[in-house]
Amino acid sequence: MRKTIILLLLLASLSEASQSFVHPHIPDTIEDENERLEFFILHYWDNYDFEDPYIFIEGDIMLEYFAYLKDVPYPVSNESIFQTLNNASRNNQIFSLYIDTYRMYLMNPDSYYCDYERYLAVAEFVLANERIPESKKSVFLLEKEIISTNRIGDAATDFIVVDRNNNPVELYNIKADYVLLFFHNPNCSICVENKEKLSNSETINKMVDNGKLTVFSVCPYDEYELWSNTSYPQKWLNGFDRDGKINKEKLYYFLESSSLYLLDKDKRILKKDIRLELLEEYLFNLVKLK
Repeated sequence: MRKTIILLLLLASLSEASQSFVHPHIPDTIEDENERLEFFILHYWDNYDFEDPYIFIEGDIMLEYFAYLKDVPYPVSNESIFQTLNNASRNNQIFSLYIDTYRMYLMNPDSYYCDYERYLAVAEFVLANERIPESKKSVFLLEKEIISTNRIGDAATDFIVVDRNNNPVELYNIKADYVLLFFHNPNCSICVENKEKLSNSETINKMVDNGKLTVFSVCPYDEYELWSNTSYPQKWLNGFDRDGKINKEKLYYFLESSSLYLLDKDKRILKKDIRLELLEEYLFNLVKLK
C-alpha cells in the first residue's frame, strides 16, 4: 500500500510537466467495433515519445488505457503490453515507472482493473529480457508462480479443513453449480468487513437460497480460538485449516488476508482474487444469462 501511494504521488508530481498526449487515429476502413478497439489499444502509445525528458503522462491517460485494455482478448492485451514495455525500456526510469504502474493496476487485488492473466505478460517480458540483471528478476519469478498457482481456467487445488465439530470438509466433495471460496483471517478488519458485505449481498444470498451457489468460508491462518468464536451465516460452509497446509505447502497464494475465488461445478477457477462488486456483477449476469 505504501509503495502504491508513493507511486501515485510521483505520477501526480510529474503530470504538470508531462508531454501532451495524442490518441491514435483509427482508419475509417476499419468498421468492426471489436477490430477498432483492438487497433486502438495496439496503437495507443504511437504518438507518445518514450524518450521525453519529462518521462510520464497524466494519470487519467493511464486509467483510460487500462479501461480499454480489459476489454480486448488476452493475446491483444499481451501484444500491447509487450510493445509498450519494449518502447519504455529505452529509458530505465520510465521503464521502472511503467512496470510499477502495470503492477499497481493489474496485480493489486484492490484495483478495479486487477487481472493476473494480463499482468503475466509483464512478468514474462521482464524474465525474457536479457538486458535486465538476473538479480532483479526474482520478484517477477514469484509473481509468475503466484499467477500460475490455481490459474483461472485450471482445476482448483483440493484441500481438507475441519468444521466447528472437528469433522473434515473437502473442497471437491461440495456439490453445487458454483462454489465461492472465501479465504480470510477473522483477526483482519478488512476480512470482517468483507464477510459482512458477502453475508448481505442480495445476489449471493439469492444464489445460495436456490442452491446454485455454496459459500465456503475458510480460515487458513493460525487463529483457531478467534475463528471458533466468530459467527458466520448459517447457510455457509465454514472450515479451519487445522494443519496449516494451505499456507505451508503454498496450495494457494494470498496477496491479501481476504481472498475470493469463484469455482464452477467441476471446481475450475472462473475468478481469482476478484473484488466483491465485480463478483456480484459477474454472478448477476451469469444467472441472468441462464
